[in-house]
Amino acid sequence: MTVAAAVVGASPSASVASPALAPVVTAKYPPAELEMVEESGLASPYEAKIAHCPRGKQPVGGGFDLPEGHSVAASYPVADSGWLVKARSDRGDPAPFEMTWYAMCSIPSKGYRIVKTSAKDVPNRHGVGLDCWNDAPPYPRREAMVNVGGEAKGSTAALTAIEMSYQPSRTYISGFAGGARTDADTVEVDLYVICIEQPDGSGDWFHQERGSYRNGDGPTWTCPRDNNVVGAGFFSWEAFLRTSKPRSTGNSDWELTGVNPLASEYEIDGHLICERY
Repeated sequence: MTVAAAVVGASPSASVASPALAPVVTAKYPPAELEMVEESGLASPYEAKIAHCPRGKQPVGGGFDLPEGHSVAASYPVADSGWLVKARSDRGDPAPFEMTWYAMCSIPSKGYRIVKTSAKDVPNRHGVGLDCWNDAPPYPRREAMVNVGGEAKGSTAALTAIEMSYQPSRTYISGFAGGARTDADTVEVDLYVICIEQPDGSGDWFHQERGSYRNGDGPTWTCPRDNNVVGAGFFSWEAFLRTSKPRSTGNSDWELTGVNPLASEYEIDGHLICERY
């Protein structure tokens, strides 16, 4: 497996490193003036669609709502633009289909940047991980992670995971993206992590416990009281995701729907990013 990291939407001097010692920053951040953007229309399989953030705001989350028989192949942030989504037909149908794509946008926190890493020949339903680091002077330091996105590349490819996980022994958040193909045993995966320098504590990350659901159904996760939802991540060994939709019933919830191609049920877990108001 080969892995390369690149900074997207940041100064050329920024880079990613993993030194042995660095101060720890909690995964909290201020999503100032949070705004949801929703766009919809016809899309062809694997055609990129971007929900565009208003001028002066950056993407901190995003999602999609696909018709039956389709699943997501890419869902990730694009600096100075918005949130990008690509979807596929599960049956290999080349016909265009109706879909909806979303961006959650905010005034960017200090040091906002999107870092990308890629891995080729990843075994199906595995993936690639990345932490937020900045080795620019005066010293290497751990940054806060805002959210993650990813893309599974190749014919028949789909995402199986884009999530953040909390590492209690080291008190930090790590990003992960995974995918699978139906015509090969391996897949190429891109992972995007949104990093910032210093949070102010107005937002937080909440893990959602694993649950079992019938195909076509899924969980609706809700932020704690007095919080707005900013983003969501997911992980499933079995399912491809058809819906990852913000604000299904209100400002604090996020709906997910998956399909297991080999059985009538699937398991899924993940996380929510929430902002206190």
